[in-house]
Amino acid sequence: MGEENELTRIYHIQYVRNSRAITVVWAIFTICFAILNIVAFIQPQWLGYTEKSLNAGYFGLYEVCTILTGGELSCDGDFLDFTTILNDSFRAASMLVGISALLFVLAIICLLLFFFLRASTVLKVCGWLQMLAGICMGIACIVYPSGWDDVKVQAVCGQQAGKYQLGWCEMRWAFILSIVLIFDAFILAILAFFLAAKQADLLPKQQKEKQKTFSNLNYSWGQEDTKEGFINGGFTAESFGRQSNVSSMQQNTSSDQSEVKAVFRSRTSSQGSKQGGSEYGEDIKL
Repeated sequence: MGEENELTRIYHIQYVRNSRAITVVWAIFTICFAILNIVAFIQPQWLGYTEKSLNAGYFGLYEVCTILTGGELSCDGDFLDFTTILNDSFRAASMLVGISALLFVLAIICLLLFFFLRASTVLKVCGWLQMLAGICMGIACIVYPSGWDDVKVQAVCGQQAGKYQLGWCEMRWAFILSIVLIFDAFILAILAFFLAAKQADLLPKQQKEKQKTFSNLNYSWGQEDTKEGFINGGFTAESFGRQSNVSSMQQNTSSDQSEVKAVFRSRTSSQGSKQGGSEYGEDIKL
C-alpha cells in the first residue's frame, strides 16, 4: 500500500509539472500571436501587384502604397481617419483586425491574474478572449476581398479585379498570415479551455476517493454518536468535517478511541451506581 501511494504521488508530481509546462508554452504562443496580429494589422501587404499588373502598388487594411519611379514607396491612409480608407469593406476589416489584436493584448494582460485568481478561471477568461479574436479575424478575412472592386484597386490589378476577384494581383504575406492566425487563435482557445478543465483534476484520484471516504465515515460516526448521546462536543460530525488532513486524522484515531472508551465507562459507571448495579458497565464494549 505504501509503495502504491508513493507511485501515485510521483505520477501526480509529474502531471502537475507537465500541466504547468504546457500552460507556459500556451502563454508564450499567446504573446507571439498578439505580435503577429499587430504586424498583420499595420503592414500594407495584403494585396499586391504582379508582373501583369498595370501599375506597381500594395494594399493593406487601411493603406494604399504605390511605388514611385525612383523605387520609393508612397503610402496613403490612416486608421484614425476613416475617410482616408478606400471603402467600407476595408474599414470593416481594419476594425475587426484591430479588435482581434486588442483582445489578444487583453489576454496577455490577464496572464497577470494568475497571481490573484485560480488558474482555471484565468484560463477560461483568456480562452474566451482568444475565441472572440479568432472570430473577428475570420470575419475580417471574409469581408476584405469584397472591397477589391474599388477604382484604385482596379488601377493596379486591372478591370478584371472585383469582389473576391484578384485580377492581375495576388494575395501577399500579410493576408496569408492573417488566415493562419485564425486557426492559431482557435487552437489557443481550445487549449486554454482544456487546461482549465485539467486544473480541477490535479489531485490524484486515489487521494480524492480517500478524502471522500473518510469524510462520509466521519459524518456517519458523528450522527450515530449524537443520537446515542454518549459523545462530547469535540467529537461531533461538525468537528470531524473540519478536519481536512487525512494523514493526521489516521494518526489520532487510536487516541480518539481511548478517550471515547473513557467517556463510555464513566457514564456507564454513574448510571450503574444510580441503579444499584454495574451490569451495563461490564457489557458495553467498543
